[in-house]
Amino acid sequence: MMRDVVRIIQAGDLHLGTPFSGSGFPVEKARQRRRELLGTFRRLVEAVVEQKAELLLLTGDLFEAEWVSEAEVAEVRQLLAGLNRPVLITPGNHDCLQPGSPYSFGEWPDNVHIFGPQVGAVTFEQWNLTVHGYGYASRWLRENPYQEYRVPDDGGLHIVMVHGSFDAPEGTPYLPIRAEEVKAIGADYVAFGHYHQASVLLDEAGLMQAAYAGSLEPLGYDEPGEHGAFLLEVTHGGARVEWLALAQRSYRQVEVDVSGALSLFDIVEKVNEAVPLEVRGRDLLEVTLSGALEPSLMLDLEDLRERMQDVAYHLRLVDDTHPDIDGDAFAAHSAPGRFVAKLRERLDVETDEAKRRVLERALQVGLLAYERGKVVNA
Repeated sequence: MMRDVVRIIQAGDLHLGTPFSGSGFPVEKARQRRRELLGTFRRLVEAVVEQKAELLLLTGDLFEAEWVSEAEVAEVRQLLAGLNRPVLITPGNHDCLQPGSPYSFGEWPDNVHIFGPQVGAVTFEQWNLTVHGYGYASRWLRENPYQEYRVPDDGGLHIVMVHGSFDAPEGTPYLPIRAEEVKAIGADYVAFGHYHQASVLLDEAGLMQAAYAGSLEPLGYDEPGEHGAFLLEVTHGGARVEWLALAQRSYRQVEVDVSGALSLFDIVEKVNEAVPLEVRGRDLLEVTLSGALEPSLMLDLEDLRERMQDVAYHLRLVDDTHPDIDGDAFAAHSAPGRFVAKLRERLDVETDEAKRRVLERALQVGLLAYERGKVVNA
Protein backbone atom coordinates (compact mmCIF):
# COMPACT_ATOMS: atom_id res chain seq x y z
CA MET A 1 0.00 0.00 0.00
CA MET A 2 1.40 3.37 -1.05
CA ARG A 3 1.81 6.01 1.65
CA ASP A 4 1.71 9.77 1.27
CA VAL A 5 4.06 10.53 4.21
CA VAL A 6 7.72 9.50 4.51
CA ARG A 7 9.80 9.98 7.65
CA ILE A 8 13.28 11.35 6.84
CA ILE A 9 16.27 12.89 8.62
CA GLN A 10 18.16 15.70 6.85
CA ALA A 11 21.68 16.66 7.93
CA GLY A 12 24.90 17.95 6.43
CA ASP A 13 28.00 20.13 6.54
CA LEU A 14 29.80 18.22 9.27
CA HIS A 15 33.21 18.68 7.61
CA LEU A 16 34.68 15.53 9.16
CA GLY A 17 38.46 15.80 9.33
CA THR A 18 38.52 19.53 10.03
CA PRO A 19 41.86 20.14 11.81
CA PHE A 20 40.73 23.26 13.76
CA SER A 21 44.22 24.61 13.13
CA GLY A 22 43.09 28.24 13.02
CA SER A 23 40.75 27.98 15.99
CA GLY A 24 43.13 29.17 18.68
CA PHE A 25 42.78 25.80 20.45
CA PRO A 26 45.80 24.10 21.99
CA VAL A 27 46.84 21.03 19.98
CA GLU A 28 45.14 18.43 22.19
CA LYS A 29 41.89 20.37 22.28
CA ALA A 30 41.91 20.66 18.47
CA ARG A 31 42.35 16.87 18.26
CA GLN A 32 39.49 16.37 20.69
CA ARG A 33 37.17 18.59 18.65
CA ARG A 34 38.07 16.60 15.54
CA ARG A 35 37.15 13.38 17.36
CA GLU A 36 33.92 14.98 18.55
CA LEU A 37 32.81 15.59 14.95
CA LEU A 38 32.91 11.84 14.37
CA GLY A 39 31.08 11.32 17.67
CA THR A 40 28.34 13.68 16.52
CA PHE A 41 27.98 11.69 13.29
CA ARG A 42 27.52 8.57 15.43
CA ARG A 43 24.79 10.42 17.35
CA LEU A 44 23.09 11.23 14.03
CA VAL A 45 23.09 7.57 13.01
CA GLU A 46 21.65 6.60 16.39
CA ALA A 47 18.94 9.26 15.97
CA VAL A 48 17.92 7.77 12.62
CA VAL A 49 17.17 4.49 14.39
CA GLU A 50 15.60 6.01 17.51
CA GLN A 51 13.33 8.30 15.48
CA LYS A 52 12.34 5.48 13.11
CA ALA A 53 13.37 7.51 10.07
CA GLU A 54 13.08 5.63 6.79
CA LEU A 55 15.80 7.54 4.93
CA LEU A 56 18.82 9.68 5.76
CA LEU A 57 19.70 12.63 3.50
CA LEU A 58 23.27 14.02 3.77
CA THR A 59 23.35 17.32 1.90
CA GLY A 60 27.07 17.73 1.21
CA ASP A 61 30.37 18.65 2.87
CA LEU A 62 30.20 15.57 5.05
CA PHE A 63 33.99 15.53 4.78
CA GLU A 64 36.80 18.08 4.70
CA ALA A 65 38.51 16.27 1.82
CA GLU A 66 41.94 17.83 2.28
CA TRP A 67 42.25 16.62 5.88
CA VAL A 68 39.96 13.65 6.49
CA SER A 69 41.73 10.34 7.11
CA GLU A 70 40.92 6.98 5.55
CA ALA A 71 40.20 5.68 9.05
CA GLU A 72 37.54 8.35 9.60
CA VAL A 73 35.91 7.60 6.23
CA ALA A 74 35.96 3.87 6.99
CA GLU A 75 34.13 4.49 10.26
CA VAL A 76 31.48 6.53 8.44
CA ARG A 77 30.96 3.71 5.93
CA GLN A 78 30.64 1.19 8.75
CA LEU A 79 28.11 3.31 10.64
CA LEU A 80 26.00 3.84 7.52
CA ALA A 81 26.10 0.15 6.60
CA GLY A 82 24.67 -0.66 10.03
CA LEU A 83 21.59 1.48 9.37
CA ASN A 84 20.05 -1.03 6.95
CA ARG A 85 18.03 1.73 5.31
CA PRO A 86 18.69 4.10 2.39
CA VAL A 87 21.23 6.91 2.75
CA LEU A 88 21.55 9.50 -0.02
CA ILE A 89 24.56 11.81 -0.27
CA THR A 90 25.15 14.89 -2.46
CA PRO A 91 28.91 15.67 -2.40
CA GLY A 92 29.55 19.39 -1.95
CA ASN A 93 32.38 21.80 -2.61
CA HIS A 94 34.50 20.54 0.32
CA ASP A 95 34.10 16.84 -0.53
CA CYS A 96 33.63 17.05 -4.29
CA LEU A 97 34.08 14.09 -6.63
CA GLN A 98 37.63 14.86 -7.74
CA PRO A 99 40.31 12.14 -7.98
CA GLY A 100 41.23 11.12 -4.44
CA SER A 101 37.84 12.17 -3.07
CA PRO A 102 36.84 10.58 0.28
CA TYR A 103 34.09 8.83 -1.68
CA SER A 104 36.81 6.92 -3.57
CA PHE A 105 38.20 5.44 -0.33
CA GLY A 106 37.10 1.80 -0.15
CA GLU A 107 33.74 0.26 -0.98
CA TRP A 108 30.57 2.03 0.10
CA PRO A 109 27.70 -0.12 1.40
CA ASP A 110 24.81 -1.01 -0.89
CA ASN A 111 22.33 1.09 1.09
CA VAL A 112 24.29 4.30 0.33
CA HIS A 113 23.72 6.22 -2.90
CA ILE A 114 26.21 8.96 -3.80
CA PHE A 115 24.89 11.34 -6.47
CA GLY A 116 27.25 12.09 -9.37
CA PRO A 117 27.96 15.24 -11.41
CA GLN A 118 24.71 15.03 -13.37
CA VAL A 119 21.30 15.48 -11.81
CA GLY A 120 20.10 11.97 -11.00
CA ALA A 121 17.11 10.34 -9.35
CA VAL A 122 16.52 7.34 -7.09
CA THR A 123 12.99 5.96 -6.75
CA PHE A 124 11.67 4.03 -3.75
CA GLU A 125 8.49 2.35 -4.91
CA GLN A 126 7.51 1.22 -1.41
CA TRP A 127 7.03 4.87 -0.44
CA ASN A 128 6.03 6.22 -3.86
CA LEU A 129 9.04 8.53 -3.41
CA THR A 130 11.80 9.80 -5.72
CA VAL A 131 14.88 11.64 -4.44
CA HIS A 132 16.79 13.82 -6.91
CA GLY A 133 20.36 14.99 -6.34
CA TYR A 134 23.62 16.31 -7.78
CA GLY A 135 27.24 15.93 -6.65
CA TYR A 136 29.93 18.53 -7.26
CA ALA A 137 32.61 17.44 -9.74
CA SER A 138 34.97 20.21 -8.56
CA ARG A 139 35.17 22.83 -5.82
CA TRP A 140 33.45 25.44 -7.95
CA LEU A 141 29.98 25.31 -9.44
CA ARG A 142 28.95 28.65 -10.91
CA GLU A 143 25.90 27.35 -12.82
CA ASN A 144 22.67 25.92 -11.47
CA PRO A 145 22.33 22.34 -12.82
CA TYR A 146 18.63 22.38 -11.82
CA GLN A 147 17.81 25.43 -13.96
CA GLU A 148 15.85 23.40 -16.53
CA TYR A 149 15.17 20.40 -14.32
CA ARG A 150 11.58 19.46 -13.50
CA VAL A 151 10.32 16.54 -11.45
CA PRO A 152 7.69 14.41 -13.21
CA ASP A 153 4.03 14.98 -12.47
CA ASP A 154 3.40 11.34 -11.61
CA GLY A 155 1.47 11.62 -8.36
CA GLY A 156 4.45 10.51 -6.29
CA LEU A 157 6.44 12.34 -3.63
CA HIS A 158 9.55 14.16 -4.86
CA ILE A 159 12.50 15.47 -2.83
CA VAL A 160 15.41 17.39 -4.33
CA MET A 161 18.80 17.68 -2.59
CA VAL A 162 20.79 20.87 -3.29
CA HIS A 163 24.20 21.79 -1.89
CA GLY A 164 24.11 25.40 -2.93
CA SER A 165 23.61 29.10 -2.33
CA PHE A 166 19.99 30.16 -2.05
CA ASP A 167 19.26 33.64 -3.46
CA ALA A 168 22.99 34.47 -3.34
CA PRO A 169 24.58 37.47 -5.11
CA GLU A 170 25.53 37.04 -8.76
CA GLY A 171 28.88 35.32 -9.26
CA THR A 172 28.58 33.02 -6.27
CA PRO A 173 30.74 29.96 -7.11
CA TYR A 174 28.70 27.41 -5.14
CA LEU A 175 25.58 26.45 -7.12
CA PRO A 176 23.61 29.71 -7.04
CA ILE A 177 19.87 29.10 -7.13
CA ARG A 178 17.01 31.59 -6.84
CA ALA A 179 13.72 31.10 -5.06
CA GLU A 180 11.76 31.04 -8.33
CA GLU A 181 14.11 28.36 -9.70
CA VAL A 182 13.53 26.22 -6.61
CA LYS A 183 9.76 26.51 -6.99
CA ALA A 184 9.94 25.75 -10.71
CA ILE A 185 11.52 22.33 -10.08
CA GLY A 186 8.16 21.23 -8.74
CA ALA A 187 9.39 19.13 -5.79
CA ASP A 188 7.41 18.58 -2.62
CA TYR A 189 10.49 19.42 -0.56
CA VAL A 190 14.04 20.70 -1.27
CA ALA A 191 16.76 19.74 1.25
CA PHE A 192 19.54 22.32 1.19
CA GLY A 193 23.12 22.11 2.38
CA HIS A 194 26.08 24.55 2.32
CA TYR A 195 25.02 27.29 4.76
CA HIS A 196 25.77 26.36 8.37
CA GLN A 197 22.82 28.01 10.11
CA ALA A 198 19.46 26.24 10.03
CA SER A 199 16.86 28.29 8.16
CA VAL A 200 13.50 27.87 6.45
CA LEU A 201 13.61 29.15 2.86
CA LEU A 202 10.13 28.44 1.53
CA ASP A 203 6.93 27.47 3.33
CA GLU A 204 3.25 27.49 2.59
CA ALA A 205 0.06 26.36 4.28
CA GLY A 206 1.96 25.24 7.37
CA LEU A 207 4.39 23.02 5.42
CA MET A 208 8.11 23.67 4.98
CA GLN A 209 9.04 23.41 1.30
CA ALA A 210 12.77 24.20 1.30
CA ALA A 211 15.26 24.58 4.16
CA TYR A 212 18.84 24.36 5.36
CA ALA A 213 19.32 22.09 8.38
CA GLY A 214 22.67 23.81 8.96
CA SER A 215 25.85 22.13 10.15
CA LEU A 216 25.54 19.16 12.49
CA GLU A 217 28.30 20.53 14.72
CA PRO A 218 29.32 24.22 14.71
CA LEU A 219 32.83 25.03 13.51
CA GLY A 220 33.38 28.65 14.59
CA TYR A 221 32.11 31.71 16.45
CA ASP A 222 30.26 32.75 13.28
CA GLU A 223 28.01 29.70 13.77
CA PRO A 224 26.39 30.43 17.15
CA GLY A 225 23.46 28.69 18.74
CA GLU A 226 22.12 25.16 18.68
CA HIS A 227 23.06 22.78 15.84
CA GLY A 228 21.68 19.46 14.74
CA ALA A 229 19.39 17.91 12.12
CA PHE A 230 15.80 17.96 10.84
CA LEU A 231 13.36 15.14 11.37
CA LEU A 232 10.96 15.52 8.46
CA GLU A 233 7.59 14.06 7.63
CA VAL A 234 7.48 14.73 3.90
CA THR A 235 4.08 14.78 2.26
CA HIS A 236 2.54 16.29 -0.86
CA GLY A 237 3.30 20.02 -0.85
CA GLY A 238 5.99 20.13 1.82
CA ALA A 239 7.15 18.73 5.13
CA ARG A 240 6.36 18.92 8.81
CA VAL A 241 9.56 19.33 10.77
CA GLU A 242 10.96 18.56 14.21
CA TRP A 243 14.35 19.84 15.35
CA LEU A 244 16.93 17.34 16.66
CA ALA A 245 19.65 19.00 18.75
CA LEU A 246 22.60 16.67 18.17
CA ALA A 247 25.70 18.89 18.48
CA GLN A 248 27.91 18.27 21.49
CA ARG A 249 28.90 21.91 21.91
CA SER A 250 27.76 25.40 20.93
CA TYR A 251 29.59 28.62 20.19
CA ARG A 252 28.27 31.52 22.23
CA GLN A 253 29.02 35.23 22.11
CA VAL A 254 28.39 37.30 25.22
CA GLU A 255 29.00 40.97 25.93
CA VAL A 256 29.66 41.80 29.58
CA ASP A 257 29.62 45.40 30.80
CA VAL A 258 32.37 45.59 33.41
CA SER A 259 31.95 49.30 34.19
CA GLY A 260 32.82 50.04 37.78
CA ALA A 261 35.02 46.98 38.28
CA LEU A 262 37.86 47.76 40.69
CA SER A 263 39.91 44.62 40.09
CA LEU A 264 40.31 41.59 37.85
CA PHE A 265 38.40 39.65 40.52
CA ASP A 266 35.37 41.91 39.92
CA ILE A 267 35.56 41.27 36.18
CA VAL A 268 35.71 37.50 36.71
CA GLU A 269 32.61 37.72 38.90
CA LYS A 270 30.70 39.71 36.28
CA VAL A 271 31.57 37.17 33.57
CA ASN A 272 30.59 34.25 35.80
CA GLU A 273 27.20 35.87 36.40
CA ALA A 274 26.65 36.23 32.63
CA VAL A 275 27.22 32.55 31.76
CA PRO A 276 24.29 30.19 32.45
CA LEU A 277 25.16 27.36 34.83
CA GLU A 278 23.81 24.69 32.47
CA VAL A 279 26.41 25.49 29.76
CA ARG A 280 29.43 26.23 31.97
CA GLY A 281 32.46 24.27 30.84
CA ARG A 282 30.67 22.77 27.81
CA ASP A 283 30.51 25.49 25.20
CA LEU A 284 32.95 27.67 23.30
CA LEU A 285 32.59 31.20 24.56
CA GLU A 286 33.60 34.57 23.17
CA VAL A 287 33.26 37.24 25.85
CA THR A 288 33.50 40.88 24.86
CA LEU A 289 34.33 43.07 27.84
CA SER A 290 32.81 46.53 27.49
CA GLY A 291 32.34 49.63 29.59
CA ALA A 292 34.45 52.23 31.33
CA LEU A 293 37.23 51.25 33.74
CA GLU A 294 39.47 53.16 36.08
CA PRO A 295 42.70 54.02 34.21
CA SER A 296 44.69 52.24 36.90
CA LEU A 297 42.98 48.90 36.11
CA MET A 298 45.11 47.43 33.33
CA LEU A 299 43.48 44.36 31.81
CA ASP A 300 45.68 41.30 31.52
CA LEU A 301 43.62 39.05 29.24
CA GLU A 302 45.87 36.02 29.74
CA ASP A 303 45.51 36.33 33.51
CA LEU A 304 41.74 36.65 33.13
CA ARG A 305 41.57 33.56 30.91
CA GLU A 306 43.49 31.52 33.47
CA ARG A 307 41.14 32.67 36.24
CA MET A 308 38.10 31.61 34.17
CA GLN A 309 39.23 28.22 32.86
CA ASP A 310 36.09 26.52 34.16
CA VAL A 311 33.61 28.90 32.54
CA ALA A 312 33.93 27.41 29.02
CA TYR A 313 35.42 24.56 27.05
CA HIS A 314 37.36 27.27 25.21
CA LEU A 315 37.32 30.96 26.10
CA ARG A 316 38.11 33.87 23.83
CA LEU A 317 38.27 37.32 25.44
CA VAL A 318 37.85 40.58 23.54
CA ASP A 319 38.74 43.83 25.31
CA ASP A 320 36.35 46.57 24.24
CA THR A 321 36.63 48.60 27.44
CA HIS A 322 37.84 52.18 27.56
CA PRO A 323 39.47 54.21 30.34
CA ASP A 324 37.07 56.31 32.40
CA ILE A 325 38.94 59.58 32.26
CA ASP A 326 37.52 62.94 33.29
CA GLY A 327 39.58 65.55 31.49
CA ASP A 328 38.26 68.28 33.77
CA ALA A 329 39.96 66.61 36.71
CA PHE A 330 43.33 67.88 35.45
CA ALA A 331 44.44 71.50 35.41
CA ALA A 332 44.30 72.68 31.80
CA HIS A 333 47.90 73.92 31.77
CA SER A 334 49.37 71.02 33.72
CA ALA A 335 51.34 68.34 31.89
CA PRO A 336 48.64 65.67 32.50
CA GLY A 337 45.91 68.11 31.41
CA ARG A 338 47.69 68.96 28.15
CA PHE A 339 48.37 65.27 27.53
CA VAL A 340 44.71 64.32 28.02
CA ALA A 341 43.47 67.22 25.87
CA LYS A 342 45.83 66.35 23.02
CA LEU A 343 44.86 62.67 22.92
CA ARG A 344 41.18 63.49 23.21
CA GLU A 345 41.46 65.77 20.18
CA ARG A 346 42.83 62.84 18.20
CA LEU A 347 40.20 60.46 19.55
CA ASP A 348 37.41 62.86 18.53
CA VAL A 349 38.38 62.60 14.86
CA GLU A 350 39.72 59.04 14.65
CA THR A 351 37.26 56.63 13.02
CA ASP A 352 39.46 53.56 12.71
CA GLU A 353 38.60 51.30 15.66
CA ALA A 354 42.05 49.73 15.91
CA LYS A 355 43.74 53.13 16.00
CA ARG A 356 41.25 54.34 18.61
CA ARG A 357 42.20 51.38 20.80
CA VAL A 358 45.88 52.34 20.50
CA LEU A 359 45.13 55.95 21.43
CA GLU A 360 43.03 54.91 24.43
CA ARG A 361 45.80 52.59 25.58
CA ALA A 362 48.34 55.41 25.19
CA LEU A 363 46.07 57.68 27.25
CA GLN A 364 45.78 55.07 30.00
CA VAL A 365 49.49 54.28 30.10
CA GLY A 366 50.47 57.95 29.94
CA LEU A 367 48.29 58.91 32.91
CA LEU A 368 49.72 56.04 34.96
CA ALA A 369 53.21 57.29 34.12
CA TYR A 370 52.33 60.82 35.26
CA GLU A 371 50.78 59.50 38.45
CA ARG A 372 53.45 57.00 39.45
CA GLY A 373 56.53 58.00 37.55
CA LYS A 374 56.53 54.55 35.95
CA VAL A 375 54.14 52.05 34.41
CA VAL A 376 53.63 48.55 35.77
CA ASN A 377 52.26 45.77 33.50
CA ALA A 378 51.63 48.12 30.57
